[in-house]
Amino acid sequence: MLVLRNARLVPQLTEGFSDQFGDVIIENGLIQEIKPAKTANITAAEVIDLTGKTLIPGLIEAHLHLDLCGMDVFEENVQQESYRVMRALRLAQDNLRMGYTTVRDVGDRNNIVIGIARAVKEGLVMAPDILASGMILSPTEAGNDYFGDMYAECDSNDAYTKAVRRQYQLGADWIKIMGTGSVMNPGGVPGSPVLYEEELAAACRAADYVGLPVAVHCHGTEGIKMCIRCGVRTVEHSTIMDDECIRMYQNADRSFPVPTLSPLVNFIENPEGKPAHYVEKSKQMAEVMFEGLRALRKSKVKIGWGTDAGVYSGSHGNGLYEFRARVNLAGFTPLECLIQATKNNAEILNISDTVGTIACGKRANLAAFDGKPDEDIEALRQIALVLKKGESVPL
Repeated sequence: MLVLRNARLVPQLTEGFSDQFGDVIIENGLIQEIKPAKTANITAAEVIDLTGKTLIPGLIEAHLHLDLCGMDVFEENVQQESYRVMRALRLAQDNLRMGYTTVRDVGDRNNIVIGIARAVKEGLVMAPDILASGMILSPTEAGNDYFGDMYAECDSNDAYTKAVRRQYQLGADWIKIMGTGSVMNPGGVPGSPVLYEEELAAACRAADYVGLPVAVHCHGTEGIKMCIRCGVRTVEHSTIMDDECIRMYQNADRSFPVPTLSPLVNFIENPEGKPAHYVEKSKQMAEVMFEGLRALRKSKVKIGWGTDAGVYSGSHGNGLYEFRARVNLAGFTPLECLIQATKNNAEILNISDTVGTIACGKRANLAAFDGKPDEDIEALRQIALVLKKGESVPL
């Protein structure tokens, strides 16, 4: 038994307990009870004193790429696969040490992260729980070869159906599809759809049949609307939105935006050494992205949280960069951002029965910080404790 004693709790992230401070009792990897502070029986328990610290659910990263580390893409493409597997595992562990106990990987070369996710599930390695999509399904598109074996190309309804079934066969947790052009693909136009709506509908139908949710890379307005009409679960980036997009999100019960501010902000703030097309496309889209996020916030649409970690150097485990962008540039409060990265993400990713809030019966995936990150986002720099299924993670 483990007792987290006298922890400061965030009411919006804690279920069935209303006090500001409490003792959290953990056994067999699960939260067993939450009691008023300093009242838990600690005679036969290991005790961690969290006085002065805020305890929150483990953070959930909904959009990253463990097979990318921000180095020159062409150099990454030719590295040995066995080396990339080990590097991806290390990057996953870097995220865990910063409090990210669940991550969703939305695209890798040759499906390597699916195997890492399996190793984590079977307890072979300590890392965040990984929801993996493996290779990204894409129509034949300009710049696809830029990322080597990351794309499985499909050019018909039948091809998408077969590709979905193949990813399911390999053990993917999600299906990832390219819906519009990309910032990073040379020649790609971020606002332009790249596949037919009937192709996306076929892919979604095949995914529904085998019980897999669909995530679609989508910057442009028409692509976003197509995603919502097809019942896509998460619209990645969701960068360029008009009023109709906002209304469609408000009325949708299956589709949710997962914005990623970090890459565009980073490419603009740190252009040195970046390919020119990264920087130019980002400059064209940044202000539109911020306007759209402000509109989503005003309309009270449920928003997910992701960073696109891997697309620039130093991004893995550096979620604070995304938090800062959302608070300082898009107008969200620190508490709103924490809710997005825990409770919202758990609900959007269909894992809220086990994680996302501090509640009896849920997995003891938890993080503690000095100070009050729900009031000052900079407190996320001061990590004091990470638990994965009740086990302490070396920091």
